[in-house]
Amino acid sequence: MASKHSAQPVILPTQVAHSWGDDRHGYFSLSMRPLHILVFLLPIIVYYEIGLLGWIGGENTTASLTSHELLSRFFEVFGVLGLHLPAIALVVTLLLQHLFTRKTWRIRPMVLLAMIAESAFLTGPLIILWMVLNAGGGGGGVATESEALAAVTGQGSLFSSEFQHRLMIAMGAGLYEEMLFRLVLITMLHFLVTDVLRFNDKAGKIIGVVGAALAFLWIHDQIHLSTGGVDLRLAAFILISGIYLGVLFLVRGFGIAVGVHLMWDLLAFVILPGFRDMGS
Repeated sequence: MASKHSAQPVILPTQVAHSWGDDRHGYFSLSMRPLHILVFLLPIIVYYEIGLLGWIGGENTTASLTSHELLSRFFEVFGVLGLHLPAIALVVTLLLQHLFTRKTWRIRPMVLLAMIAESAFLTGPLIILWMVLNAGGGGGGVATESEALAAVTGQGSLFSSEFQHRLMIAMGAGLYEEMLFRLVLITMLHFLVTDVLRFNDKAGKIIGVVGAALAFLWIHDQIHLSTGGVDLRLAAFILISGIYLGVLFLVRGFGIAVGVHLMWDLLAFVILPGFRDMGS
């Protein structure tokens, strides 16, 4: 954002990082461009928005996603339409960014496939982190975190309405938590630190990433135990994950950050609980 660092915005998720050099047509550059990010995210957006209409899972799930609820509050003045305006705002933002870049409208399918593969690969550190934090912890594992959704999703077999409902929540969380805490909050904090307070770009990014991670931790009520304490392992996992996703947002763009978050949520909330349901 600060003009003294670059002629382009340095914080927007679709900006090609300087570290990729002059390879403007390579994968790492193309995967950070607005058009490829939009196409990459479009199936997730469509699936979740259809779910909001009650056509997936048999019920409305807006209240179960704090991030979407917080984003929707900005658009309450539009009434019922406001429920879908976060998605519309995201699509319009990416389209406008693409128009401003004056790049071609050509989509490269191999870039999209590689983004899926990269997201899956970069989910590995989150899996390792969870395993390390829960080593010797009685086998709570990833399934422990999925219990936070049990009251909403219930138990159901694979491809049942409960399973689809769980899948919708995972997609919505991956998309809208990244939109709120990385795209919006890191950008705002970076602007405040660099453009208003006149600190350098590095300070803006560090404060943005850490501040967004702390806010990310704060909205996760499942860290609070019924005894009144805090699940320190889960809190550490969410905080470190928030920092990790913030770094990915800055280095690899919004699309990959959403992809990694979604891959983790699919593992924690859909795949493992799905296998458990099939065996029950």
